[in-house]
Parts: sequence; C-alpha cells; structure tokens
Amino acid sequence: MSKILISFFILLSVIYGAKKSNWAHTHHYILKKDEVTNIGISTTESKGLDKSSLFFRWTSIVGDRVTILLNHKGYPHQYILYKKRSLDRVKLNLLLDGSSRLEDRTYLLLVLTDINQDSQEVSFDILVSDNKNRVLVEF
Repeated sequence: MSKILISFFILLSVIYGAKKSNWAHTHHYILKKDEVTNIGISTTESKGLDKSSLFFRWTSIVGDRVTILLNHKGYPHQYILYKKRSLDRVKLNLLLDGSSRLEDRTYLLLVLTDINQDSQEVSFDILVSDNKNRVLVEF
C-alpha cells in the first residue's frame, strides 16, 4: 500500500511541478567554418537603449572538439567546446544581478548541439534566460 501511495505522490509532483521553459529567447544556428554570426542585445532598463553586440564563429574541428572565437562587448574570448555534457556550453552574463540574485539573473547560453564532419557544419543553440524581461535580443 505504501509503495502505491509513494508512487502516486511522485506522479502528482511531476505533473504539477513541471513548468514551462525559463528561456526568454531561443535560436538555432548552423554555421560553416569562419561564418560570423551577430547577435544584438539591448537593455530596456535605462531610458535610452544600451546596445551591445555578440559576434561568434568557429574555426576548427578536432575530433569531438570545436574551437569558438567570441567577441562580447568588445572583449575577445576563445573557447573549446566538446560534445560532452557540461563541456558543450558557454555561459555569458548579460546584465548585473539585481536585488535578488536568483530572479534577476540574465544570461546567455551558447550550446554546441551537433558537429557534421562531412559538410563541415556545426550547430549551436542560443538560449537567453531573462525572468524580468530586461533585454531585447536580435538574432
């Protein structure tokens, strides 16, 4: 009897505990080598819109690794992403945290989704978390 009751509570918690995705903006890119992608990011907090750009491209594939060159707010970065969980993503903070660190967090996640060695194409997902709608993203 207790196993049935426990499984019933687990089922209810899964059904009622599931919520929609917390990503405010999503986009999927398929890029060839050295193809540059521009993402425009504007803040809505100030009276004038503060605009910044994020540029990224990939330069080489070695096995299951991809080298990415990224430029965010004028600062260049280089990342090596792997086709392994938690090594396939880059997290960039877009805005400073507000009064509540959990609710005010605004960040962009660049995720490596697929490497096609034959056609020399790499797939990426761009996910932006913004609980308070403080940024506008132009893909």
